[in-house]
Amino acid sequence: MRYEWDRDPDIIEGEYEVIDEWDAGGTHDSWENRDIRLDPSPPHVTYAILGLNVAVWLVMSFIGTVFDINLNYQLVYFGAKVNELIATGQYWRLFTAMFLHVGVMHLLFNSYALYVYGPIVEKLYGKIRFVIIYVLSGMMGSLFSYLFSPNPAAGASGAIFGLMGSLLYFRRRRRTLFQRAFGPGLFIIIGINLLFGFIQPGIDNWGHIGGLIGGFLAANAVGLYRERRLSDKAVVWALIVIIFVLGLWIGQRKYGKMVMYIEGLHQGPAYGVLFYGEERGM
Repeated sequence: MRYEWDRDPDIIEGEYEVIDEWDAGGTHDSWENRDIRLDPSPPHVTYAILGLNVAVWLVMSFIGTVFDINLNYQLVYFGAKVNELIATGQYWRLFTAMFLHVGVMHLLFNSYALYVYGPIVEKLYGKIRFVIIYVLSGMMGSLFSYLFSPNPAAGASGAIFGLMGSLLYFRRRRRTLFQRAFGPGLFIIIGINLLFGFIQPGIDNWGHIGGLIGGFLAANAVGLYRERRLSDKAVVWALIVIIFVLGLWIGQRKYGKMVMYIEGLHQGPAYGVLFYGEERGM
């Protein structure tokens, strides 16, 4: 994809995730009386994030309709990942991009994936740790997309891949229970989704990879629900900080020379770019 600053694209590509039609509720039941602590309350945080994603899409669509704003402009102004803008210091886009979606189908696919995996991870890690994992995964997905993909992107899939990454930490801590609950299925799902991301146009797979890595690191940093192991967590937190600091520094050097092409963005120039629903895609 090229940056086409002087015209709107004919289409805006979103990304559609391949996800497993697996009933998470049955897995919850299979964990009863096992050697593991679960958050006993309903997965309210998962449902709150789902609601937030839908609300942001509705508000963005409403404003776009009322003021006749092109979808590309909507995504940019609401905080999508655009490398040159991040290089100018708009680092908050690494966070906001995970709550935006490129069309209703993109939103529906990501919402379903979050509905499947969110309650499981929230039960395993508890609400506060779940939020940390979700946010760090989404931002790590944005960071990898920023570093390795030139295309603008938006979507929750970096964070959703992070939830799957956090389940790999669960495997590390409770291998036998993981095998009983998931078997090889999780690895197959991850592999299929990454393969699909490489062969299907319009998907920023770097956001997926970054989210997966971010989820695994974040899970190592916070631990399972009421897990008290603190000896190695400081090292993991330091690694996460180093990745973000180094990534932003590399991105600044990589995209700094391109900033001249968007210096007039806030004065309202034509901004026609092709958005990829990566991020981070699902």
